[in-house]
Amino acid sequence: MKTSSVSPNAKYLATQMALTEYLKTQFGTGRKIELDNFEEVIVWAKDPADAKRCVKDFMTDKNIQMDFLSDLTAYDNKDGEDGDKRFVLVYQLFSRTFHTRIRLKCLLDENESALTIVDLFAGANWLEREVYDMFGIDFKGHPNLRRIMMDERFTGHPLRKEYPMKQREPFKDNIRLHLGANEDK
Repeated sequence: MKTSSVSPNAKYLATQMALTEYLKTQFGTGRKIELDNFEEVIVWAKDPADAKRCVKDFMTDKNIQMDFLSDLTAYDNKDGEDGDKRFVLVYQLFSRTFHTRIRLKCLLDENESALTIVDLFAGANWLEREVYDMFGIDFKGHPNLRRIMMDERFTGHPLRKEYPMKQREPFKDNIRLHLGANEDK
């Protein structure tokens, strides 16, 4: 049995490293570009308008062809570990042609809006609504920005760091649900 000394991930890593070098030369002006622990590239957008511009450029550039939005999420940067703004919006993009990934990050202040990318990726509709619901980040131009996971009567945004972990919000008009356990006598 013949064994190969080349890692099965070598082709992926080589492609990913070539993508990183290309991004540094073509998109690195004024933007921070770094690698994560898995050697995947992270591009930091300058502002929300630049983030949308980057997504569009990554889609149309024939050397990148990021044609699939894997995920769009955010995290609370209240501790300031990743910059001086409150939130970090994260776009996960994938090229089905080259099998490469780009993570695009954008810092946002608490009252700053992101720009919708629903016009670029229809699947961003629900993802942006989830980020709005969980973090309170507004997306300008979104066709239907409203809660998607939490009840409309719910106050606050549960994935913000100041939100109490065990807080429950009972609603007065809820119907009591009884499944046979802990019967009231």
